[in-house]
Amino acid sequence: MAETEALPRLREDFRMQNKSVFILGASGETGRVLLKEILEQGLFSKVTLIGRRKLTFNEEAYKNVNQEVVDFEKLDDYASAFQGHDVGFCCLGTTRKKAG
Repeated sequence: MAETEALPRLREDFRMQNKSVFILGASGETGRVLLKEILEQGLFSKVTLIGRRKLTFNEEAYKNVNQEVVDFEKLDDYASAFQGHDVGFCCLGTTRKKAG
């Protein structure tokens, strides 16, 4: 079977596994693109954003996105925000201005 023929089946098999995902850094450029792609593909049954603040989304596609606000200086206090997820993506970074 060619790769292009196998991809839809692989996606469907993954969807059927009912996986959940969290994203750190969804407010940044990389995190925003990743979140959009995850929602468009519909591969995960639960999507949670973990960050310093809640993000505002007006588009319908984002209505079921969960958000957890954490203090990264006291991360141990927020262990529950990370529990119950099968996959995690870290898109934390800095700006060019802050990085120098």
